[in-house]
Amino acid sequence: MFVLLITAGILTAQSSPADGTPLDNPYLAITILPGWSVGPSTDQKLHLIKGKYLLTINPVFTHASGVEGGRFSEIVEGMPSLDAVTANVDQPAGGGECSLDRSDALKVTESISLGNLYTDSSKTGNGCVFPASGPPAWFGSFTRGDGPESESTITLSYNSADVNSLPRKGSPALKQVFAEVVAMLKTLRLKPPIIVSKVSPESAPPGATITIYGSGFNLSKATVSFTFVSDDLNAVVAEDGRSLTFEVPTSILTVSCQEGRILTGGFCLPVPPGHVDVNDCPRKSDGSSNFCEIPIPPAVYELSINAGGVTAPAIPFTVTAPQQRPVLISLVYPAAFVSPGNLVTVRGSGFAGSGNSVRIGDAIVKDIPSTDGRTITFRAPEPSGKSLIDGTQVFKAFVVNTNGESNSISFAYQ
Repeated sequence: MFVLLITAGILTAQSSPADGTPLDNPYLAITILPGWSVGPSTDQKLHLIKGKYLLTINPVFTHASGVEGGRFSEIVEGMPSLDAVTANVDQPAGGGECSLDRSDALKVTESISLGNLYTDSSKTGNGCVFPASGPPAWFGSFTRGDGPESESTITLSYNSADVNSLPRKGSPALKQVFAEVVAMLKTLRLKPPIIVSKVSPESAPPGATITIYGSGFNLSKATVSFTFVSDDLNAVVAEDGRSLTFEVPTSILTVSCQEGRILTGGFCLPVPPGHVDVNDCPRKSDGSSNFCEIPIPPAVYELSINAGGVTAPAIPFTVTAPQQRPVLISLVYPAAFVSPGNLVTVRGSGFAGSGNSVRIGDAIVKDIPSTDGRTITFRAPEPSGKSLIDGTQVFKAFVVNTNGESNSISFAYQ
């Protein structure tokens, strides 16, 4: 890769960052040189415009592909000049279909270097649209990098669908824009998109309401999850994105791995002291294990917040022991991927000989007997009520009798 050397003469012809205007927002800080203006944006992207040149900085780059850093088409999405040249190229493109194999690059810092795309007339057979004549034309620059807790992208393009108007490689005007872009990007500072400043309270029993304070929670719909807890929890995010509230989960999903161990959140772990015996999770006739739901054990968990595909650094949170109840659920199976009519078993204590009721969401199954005071069995009702997690059918399940109401356990339909 060749490095474009900006000569001293060109640099001295440009304004220095000291002559520019500082811009500081929740996502980044940068100094904007004279002649460049801030364009409209509906998200976290910053668009800087000079004539037809468009410099876009996306401090929070999220993408659907599983490719590390994103696919080329995801990184360069929305670049007019690139779209003009590659309009007829088979997608997904890789960036080399229309460009010179070896191109100069804009070297900004040790961590930022923008690759430049110049037309290569020998590649017309790929469906590329090139200028009618003249030397290679520049049609875009791009890079992907890492910011605090998120990926980022920087692209430079030309706002025109006319390939004949594209800047020619090595032209004085293009070199001047390159020099200004380098000078501005040297002042770029990306910020963590999600900041946690306080958790209140820092410890609480299952079912308690917790508030997290900070910023960036409204980057997109926020979710809250605990280490080794399989399901995310709905969080209510404040309009200004500076706080969110959630309810401490009351149970976790487990399935037996081997004697003395459980599978939680994809990990086989030793059974914690006082934990229900995993052998209580019966095996199906096909030999596979049922999914069981058990009360969340008191412990220190890692709390993570995800918004818009960005995850903040994990913070510790202590789940304390719940209040003792006369009616207690210690195990429900199956408790996930359940269909209405499936046979469900609840184990615990304080069950009455008759008249037990199970409430799952808004659905109630009444008059369930218990021969030993520790086990009840019933058929799963049709799901009813508001789900704990949007887009799913997950509800709180309770046992109620003359002794009182039990702790809650999550119950999920398929």
